[in-house]
Amino acid sequence: MSGEPETMLELQSAADALGVHYQTAYRWVRSGRLPAQLVGGKYLVSSHDIAEVTASRNRPQAPAAPSAARLVRQSGRMHEALLAGDESEARRIARRLVDEGTTIIDLIEQVISPPLLAIGQAWHDGNLTIWAEHRASAIIERALGDLLPNPRGRRRGTVMVAAISGDLHSLPTTMATAALREANWHVHHFGADLPGEELVNFCATHEEVDVAVISVTNPDAADRAEEFADKIRAGGTPTLVGGAGKTLSGLVDDVQQAADSRRS
Repeated sequence: MSGEPETMLELQSAADALGVHYQTAYRWVRSGRLPAQLVGGKYLVSSHDIAEVTASRNRPQAPAAPSAARLVRQSGRMHEALLAGDESEARRIARRLVDEGTTIIDLIEQVISPPLLAIGQAWHDGNLTIWAEHRASAIIERALGDLLPNPRGRRRGTVMVAAISGDLHSLPTTMATAALREANWHVHHFGADLPGEELVNFCATHEEVDVAVISVTNPDAADRAEEFADKIRAGGTPTLVGGAGKTLSGLVDDVQQAADSRRS
């Protein structure tokens, strides 16, 4: 089908071509499995993308990803490696799980985040030095940098991810970038401590940015993050402000919804 001209089909026709129910095709669009464009309130799917999804479904299935129990065990080993400052072991755990089929979001939320939270709490309680906490975060950031997905095929859109001046923690922005790239978004990742006006200017001069994401880990920077988020929104770019308690899977869903609203 690669030599045939590309045609655009409405989602019901795409579902029929794929041999699945409309709601199944809709879930695939929302998850990024089936690329689609929202035009005039309707999803349109390329005939070429239908062919690629069909071919993918006909390939032999890969082995199942590691079980939840295995991820819990590996999280314990990750905790031990981070406490010991054993970067090689931490990287090995992360790489092996990804190679076995663990998604980046599951790796972060089920294997990496629990030990980081425990280490942070131990420092807060006075049972661990600050350098041990910083070392663990730095190890994880480098490990995730090696694992950042390179999206394939048609991108779902473009996202900017950053934290503003006064928020010095770059790891949450790296985690958000990894999750969004895995979901097939192109991401401009600026890390931490970026002047808010620079984010406003970037979005104003880069019309391809569908959604801006501002990470917040420092409560003292929360009001400024909201202030500059409002300025970015005023320029026409939907903007999300992250914070404690928000999940990466929720972020991916929120970014998709924001992008869909802008395009409709």
